[in-house]
Amino acid sequence: MKSLAAAVSLCLAAGPALAADVTAPVREVIDVAAGNWKGEDAASEDVFDAKRLARLFSADFVAAYKEASKHPAYDPPEGETTGSPFDYDPIAGGQDGCAFENIRIEDDGDGQVTALFNNRKCFGDDPEYLKDTVLIFHVQEEGGRPVIDDIYPVVDGNSGESIKDELKKIAGQ
Repeated sequence: MKSLAAAVSLCLAAGPALAADVTAPVREVIDVAAGNWKGEDAASEDVFDAKRLARLFSADFVAAYKEASKHPAYDPPEGETTGSPFDYDPIAGGQDGCAFENIRIEDDGDGQVTALFNNRKCFGDDPEYLKDTVLIFHVQEEGGRPVIDDIYPVVDGNSGESIKDELKKIAGQ
């Protein structure tokens, strides 16, 4: 009995050390998006497919996405009533882009994770094409695991409109 109590105490003391990696859901989202922009070997995966939404995103983000998907940007396939609410790739930051290069995922603390990558370099050597795309992810714990609650693109050094707020606007149409 003494050894069981000692084991339980050791596990409780190690709790913070065993905390889930807050960068994991962000890394998966960036990896999927990067795979979609690989060029000839590009994948065609939806960052926001139902399984990924349920596993990587907060309940609030999922609810906003589901409501917005009732207003798809493009006509959904016959027989379907929902589709992607975006007419661009919100992770890549546009409809056009290049393979993601120099991907970095940084845990900034307090549930903020920053993803940086260059996905404009193939457009040329102009300074604007050499700048990183920067996304700030707000990650929270839900159901005992880290999930993405929102994404903020950084525009000209400032946090841009929240992706979740954009979804809510689309849903309000």
